[in-house]
Parts: sequence; structure tokens; C-alpha cells
Amino acid sequence: MVKGMLDRKVRPDLSQVTSEDVKSFWESNPLCVNGNPYELGTREFFEFFNAQREDIEPISYSYALHEYKAFNGKKVLDVGCGNGYVLSKYAIEGAEVYGIDITQQGIDLCRQRFLHLDLKGDFRVADAQEIPFPDNTFDCVCSMGVLHHVPDTQKALDEIYRVLKPGGRLIVMFYHRNSAKYRFKYRVWSWFTGKSMQQLVNEFDGVGNPKGTVFSRTELRKMLHRFAEVKMHVGYLETRDLILRGARYLPTNLFKPLAPLIGWNLYAKARKPL
Repeated sequence: MVKGMLDRKVRPDLSQVTSEDVKSFWESNPLCVNGNPYELGTREFFEFFNAQREDIEPISYSYALHEYKAFNGKKVLDVGCGNGYVLSKYAIEGAEVYGIDITQQGIDLCRQRFLHLDLKGDFRVADAQEIPFPDNTFDCVCSMGVLHHVPDTQKALDEIYRVLKPGGRLIVMFYHRNSAKYRFKYRVWSWFTGKSMQQLVNEFDGVGNPKGTVFSRTELRKMLHRFAEVKMHVGYLETRDLILRGARYLPTNLFKPLAPLIGWNLYAKARKPL
């Protein structure tokens, strides 16, 4: 029986994923639309999204992570800007903001959010592997939960390095290989569902997602080898990552003290050397 389950496992070949595959999925599945009861792009839509986002990353945590106030009057780029949540915070604090996203849907949502808030920003449809800005343009580049979806993550990081000014700030988030979700939950689910762990990682963002990659601290540090002052930390641990049945009856932050060790989000901050 076990052999039969293993034989049925789907093991996606990530080496065959193209930018068009990624674009097609996210164009049809904008960030956190599922479960949002409000019309796409309305003020209520964004407020609902904000509440969901801040349940995972409280606003105080977001301010500490992104250092919004430090970039007043400076240029900030968000690679994979989604619906503009992070960029809007930079803009509110006085930054000159730019956003790229591989989907037209993401760019349209970003513009709509900024319209509701009466903010200014420059938004463009573009691939993270070919950032459409000159060398040494930005004081800060952030990318939250995006680069592990692109076909060539290292190429995207190299592009970010190129467009950062010397001394510029890098703030990124990836999925964590040594998390409870990956090492425990997905391992168990793999046995019971017949799906490979890679397929389960992909499906975290929706069935049909062509690529999702997990990284350990060591793996990510190697990818950031050109950067200086690299610092990492881990967060976001759900109760259901450790308790597979009945978790909905328990507090979602029951295991919060363990999040810095086995959380799903792996954050890294660094600088481009002077």
C-alpha cells in the first residue's frame, strides 16, 4: 500500500518552470483573493486584506522589519509588489516608491490601493529576473514571499544587487526549509495524500502554482554571498503546523514561542557593500 502511494506522488520538475507559467498562475490567483468577500480593488477589499496580513505580521513588527521611517525621501523598490500593502507604508512615511510585478492584475491593484490612499507611486509589469531600472538606483529593495516563485531565484537576487545603490538595504522573505510546516506537516501529509512534498509546497499558494521553493538559512546565505551584514530570523508558526487534527479549536498562536526556531517565514536583511 505504501509503495502504491509513493508511486502516485507527483514530483514537479522545477527546472522546467518558465516566467510565463508563473505569470499565468498569479494573474488568475491574485494574492489573498480567496476568502475575501469584497469586490476586487475596493477600499473594503484592501481593509480585509490588511487585517489578514497584520494578523500574521502585526503593524509594529512590519515597521521594525521594513524600517519604513528610515527611507523618507529615498527610493524604494518592491519586487513582486502584489496589491501594494508594503509599498503604501513606505509611501506614507515619505519614500519615493516603485513597484514591479509579473502580473497586470497586481499592478492594477497596487494603483487602486494608492488611489484610495491618495499616494503616489511608479508601478510596472516586469519580471524579477530582468528589473527595468539602471544600476545603483534604489536605497532599499524589498521582496516578500516572491523570489522563491521565480524560475531563477539567484538571477533575481543578482538583479536586485545590481539596482541597489552601494550601501543600499535588502529586505526579503522566503519559505523556510527547516520549518514545522515543511519538516513535519508536509512530510505527514505526503504519506497520507500521495503528493510529494514539493507539490505540497507549491500548493501552499494554491492548486496549480507552478513553483514554490524552501530554503534553509545556510542555503539562503550562500545565495546572498555578494551582500554584506546579512542577518536572518524566522517567524510565523501556525498551530496546525504541529497539530494536524483539531487545530481549529485551539488558539492560532499556541506555539508562538517556537516561531523563531521553526516558523514558515525566513526573513533576511542585508546591505550592498560600499
